[in-house]
Amino acid sequence: MTLPPVQKPTALMSSAPKSAALTLTEQAPCSSKRLLIVVLAAGGSQRFEGVKLAQLIPSLSATGISEQAIISTHVERLQQLYCQDLDLERQDTHSLQHASLLVILGAHQHILQPLLAELHSRQPFDILVNPQWQTGLASSVSLAASYVKEQGFDAMLLTLADQVALSCDDYRQLILTWHETGKDVAAHYLDDLGVPAIFNASTLPLFTHLSGDRGAKSILKQQAQQGALVAITLPSAAIDIDTQADLASWLALKE
Repeated sequence: MTLPPVQKPTALMSSAPKSAALTLTEQAPCSSKRLLIVVLAAGGSQRFEGVKLAQLIPSLSATGISEQAIISTHVERLQQLYCQDLDLERQDTHSLQHASLLVILGAHQHILQPLLAELHSRQPFDILVNPQWQTGLASSVSLAASYVKEQGFDAMLLTLADQVALSCDDYRQLILTWHETGKDVAAHYLDDLGVPAIFNASTLPLFTHLSGDRGAKSILKQQAQQGALVAITLPSAAIDIDTQADLASWLALKE
């Protein structure tokens, strides 16, 4: 079954202008390319029986807040990534600053959007609402791919908002690998490929064939078979929150 065309969404919050894109040194193979980081947060979280991404978890914020919503914690982590060196041991790499960030909301937009307001005021990013979130994950992935094409980005990094264990170092490793190889890059965990992953613009036409709850896994496998993808081991990517029990177990491990 093929999804109907995704309706053009309205940007709820605007990010920095195109000129303030990701910049690295000229020595890096992809230094002049623009990367969009996309946080997928449109799902209805039916298995969780509540608004999963609004659940409070221990905060890493420097503002002294002890707890933050899952979505706020993840977005703030990505904002912190922008202001840190990709690799302090490399002499040819500058800080990752002003990289573009997009959050895609859907089912619980009226609850989640206000949770992001303070983060947005400190460091602007884009928020789009997926009007077809009920049709499954593929509609959000397709929406992200369309946005990348319309805005002229060279690649997008897809991540799930409930992948609570991902660190700045995990994202830094993904981005550095993309810059060094110029290929698509995916996380490898639980003996399989998955997100977070970076897709070059040349890969995006493949996303038009996705439907339902099919994410990008089939595309990752296809790219790997063709030698167009590099996989890096990221065990923390295996941890996501689907149920109340998942959240309780992860919080218990952190104590």
